[in-house]
Amino acid sequence: MKDKVKNIICGGAVLALLGWTVYTIFQQQTPGQLAAALLSADWRVLLLGLPLMALFICCEAKATHTILRSLGCPQPFRRCAYYSSVGFFFSTITPSATGGQPAQVVSMSRDGVPAAAGALDMLLVTIGYNTATMMWGVFALLTAGGLTERLGGQVGLLLGLGLAVFALLDVFMFLFLFLPGPAKRLMYGCIALASRVVPSLDKAGLEAMADEHLAEYRRGAGLIRRDPGLLLQVVGLSAAQLACSYAMPYVVYRAFGLSGFGLAEVVALQALCSIAVGYLPLPGSAGAAENVFLRSFLLVYGEALVAPAMILSRTLNCYLVLLATGLALALGRVLRRPTSAQARPMAGPEPDSPLSSLERAS
Repeated sequence: MKDKVKNIICGGAVLALLGWTVYTIFQQQTPGQLAAALLSADWRVLLLGLPLMALFICCEAKATHTILRSLGCPQPFRRCAYYSSVGFFFSTITPSATGGQPAQVVSMSRDGVPAAAGALDMLLVTIGYNTATMMWGVFALLTAGGLTERLGGQVGLLLGLGLAVFALLDVFMFLFLFLPGPAKRLMYGCIALASRVVPSLDKAGLEAMADEHLAEYRRGAGLIRRDPGLLLQVVGLSAAQLACSYAMPYVVYRAFGLSGFGLAEVVALQALCSIAVGYLPLPGSAGAAENVFLRSFLLVYGEALVAPAMILSRTLNCYLVLLATGLALALGRVLRRPTSAQARPMAGPEPDSPLSSLERAS
């Protein structure tokens, strides 16, 4: 019942934001003007967005491919690309992107990858993604400082909250990864405080859940100690993945034949927009991402083109990719063939595998 109410509230918020976006667009121009502006874009330049978003999926796939090999559970790159497609699809349609990683772990387990290995892969990918997001945020603040002053109070507030959320997540992730003792004391302290505020909470159950998460982080730390360059590779691939998405407004900018702003400025502005809405509990940041784009890129595109630019950018880096990954998911289920990994027992890693040794160490 609670999930149903939460879904209704989330859906209502998305519809309200999308409705406000449509209202804002048609306040500024008629449907005919909007259509004419969209048709004026050079489709040959827009086609550059397709390989960029394919590379977006492939960067995460390569990260997963590398991590699973280090864990002794190798999968073909095409399967890793399928896992990434599954993750993007379910992350986009679920609030706060909560559905993507569980769906990826399930997909891996069907190919014989132990659940512990899949969860560890997702943990390292998440750490890499959040770290790369913060790196891009710092770069953007240094590069687009003049533009950020014109974002306005509402977008500025969202941006400040977004940077704070991503920074805290990064600090806590690295704390759990490399300082498990203080991390455990912190988690137990938070649980004790929450139990005092809400006496009905299951304190023992929450502590057991905390121990499970800490054990997963310990395995991650053990893998990094065994392969020190792994985390750097994952962070680098995540940074490249984000660059593909952040470059999309510049592709649209050039498709309209505009000039005056450089690639670095437009990419930096998109990075800040993504951080401003990335933590909101909305499927694919729908509604919020469009509104923030309209406000933030007004200076770049001008009043006549900012709405068409938003439509093209969101279509290329979200909705078109959502359609493509949805098709990949459907075709993968139909055409999937057993891999050699499926012949192995699925109960866990083999006794002499790297993951097994990490579990014994934890």
